[in-house]
Amino acid sequence: MPKRQQFFSDMQGENRQLALLLAQVGAMPSELQLILQVAEYDESAGGLRPIRGYIVRVLGVEEHRLSTFGTTTPDVTMTTDHPLLYGYNQPPCALFFRGTPRDAHELALDIAQAHASTFRGWREFPEYIDLSQPLHSLLTGGGGLLGQMPINLAENLAKMLEAHGLETKLMMGEHREHTSPLKDQQMTAFIFGKSYVLSYAFSFEEMVGKK
Repeated sequence: MPKRQQFFSDMQGENRQLALLLAQVGAMPSELQLILQVAEYDESAGGLRPIRGYIVRVLGVEEHRLSTFGTTTPDVTMTTDHPLLYGYNQPPCALFFRGTPRDAHELALDIAQAHASTFRGWREFPEYIDLSQPLHSLLTGGGGLLGQMPINLAENLAKMLEAHGLETKLMMGEHREHTSPLKDQQMTAFIFGKSYVLSYAFSFEEMVGKK
């Protein structure tokens, strides 16, 4: 059985948990090595029983956030369809508007809520919003560039702006050009708990005898 398949099979067991033990830069600047431990919660013993350890080599890392050191999580996934990937797998779009809303504070709140619902909390507001001036000043200035963003966020925000009586215009840009030598492979998100790594290639190896 391929080690990646074995890893996810290990995580399917009852009461399985994953712990991030170590993360370090690999032989190349764009390589990240993760030391992961799959364990099972043993209720009778009141603790975790090690199942198997893995070294995951991540090649062509584009982005990562590792925040689960010292804790375990049952939530592990690897996917090519996730809010974290919108900026990589969707064409960019500049969103312009014209006009002044009836209530700029209410519109600013609606923009933040639309941002949160689009990214489901994985991107923090105001990412992708133009920060060259305060948002309230931008909304009350008669128009301008709201931001450059993935197309689905732009479309959601355009609907919000129009609901507040503003005119909108979307200008599509060219799809992001990847510089990685693995750019022909699809960008993938490896997510465990609140931690994630976005990359093109992942290699799983078992740490035999190091449970």
